Amino acid sequence: MASKSIMSNEKECFMCHQTENLERHHIFFGTANRKLSEQDGCWCYLCPEHHNASKHSVHYNRKYDLYLKEECERRWMEKYQKTEEDFIERYGKSYL
Repeated sequence: MASKSIMSNEKECFMCHQTENLERHHIFFGTANRKLSEQDGCWCYLCPEHHNASKHSVHYNRKYDLYLKEECERRWMEKYQKTEEDFIERYGKSYL
């Protein structure tokens, strides 16, 4: 079963808080990291504008992508009481 998001308790776009036409975004992707993101709650809802439908989306704007990765890594360490080294061991690198 999928875990709850550690990024938000609300079903709204993490970036703009829109509540319609939401898409689920796994913050750490790739085959292995996507599964880990699902297990650890490292995902959030995004509207199409912020997911993959514009230059302001995390898939096309590195600044937004890194913002989500940094924020999620901080929340992951806080939630699981882990260190940056633990994060690197699990996800392969740190974004901080």
